[in-house]
Amino acid sequence: MIKRQTTINRIFKLSGIGLHTGRQVTMEFLPRRDFGIAFSINGTIIPARYDMVADTRLSTQIASGDSSIATIEHLMAAFYFAGITNCLIYIDGPEIPIMDGSAWEFYHEMWRAGVYEFPEAGVYMKVMRPVEARHGDAWIRVKPLNTLDITMSIEFRPPVGKQKKRVMDVENAFSIINSRTFVLEEEIEAIKKAGLAKGGSLDNAVVIGSDEIVNPHGLRYGKELVNHKILDLIGDLYTAGYRLLGKVEANRTGHYLNNLLLREIFSDPENYTVY
Repeated sequence: MIKRQTTINRIFKLSGIGLHTGRQVTMEFLPRRDFGIAFSINGTIIPARYDMVADTRLSTQIASGDSSIATIEHLMAAFYFAGITNCLIYIDGPEIPIMDGSAWEFYHEMWRAGVYEFPEAGVYMKVMRPVEARHGDAWIRVKPLNTLDITMSIEFRPPVGKQKKRVMDVENAFSIINSRTFVLEEEIEAIKKAGLAKGGSLDNAVVIGSDEIVNPHGLRYGKELVNHKILDLIGDLYTAGYRLLGKVEANRTGHYLNNLLLREIFSDPENYTVY
């Protein structure tokens, strides 16, 4: 387990296309001593924090004033797995690049940059009593536990069907990192009519056809889709500003409910403790 606050050991850059905007975006990652992960866009600093989340349709978007940054969840998951608590990212566009649809390329560059540790603590947030968020038949809940333990259930039409996975040692569950985002083939037209997924392709998303996976090479894992939902959840939970400790169970959850769970936790100081 990470003991102290950390940052990257050197500056690096990454570029790519935004999944929804289709715009080419470049990010520069800088070491940061101040606590937390934050983005700088057009002179505005936006903390990557749950209370800055302004939109959760198909991605997690943070905003401050007229500035916003969408699709932060994969990058946030990469920070979690790399053990980075503090970083400042300069970005020249309104959306994090989608890369290959997973968190792998972000994580790989962080690993290459290395980790610098500070003496300050305040890294973990332990849930002290059960907290739950619901919306229709979707729900997510967390109970006290000394580690992060996630059980995720999803259900889509065939060929996906029902999938369930439990990850008991999340900090070391590196198979989650390169599981890609996915979409049902029949939903693509409506998503594009809404002005989204302009940068989507078979290079950065799994497309689920009527009876098979459309991507030529299929899935990377048999449970890649539920893996990716866990990846999204980890990234969303990291907007707490801390590494969550608790037993998380989720059914058909998404960015909205993931954010709502954090808001419910922080609504009462008796729900958590930080160390």
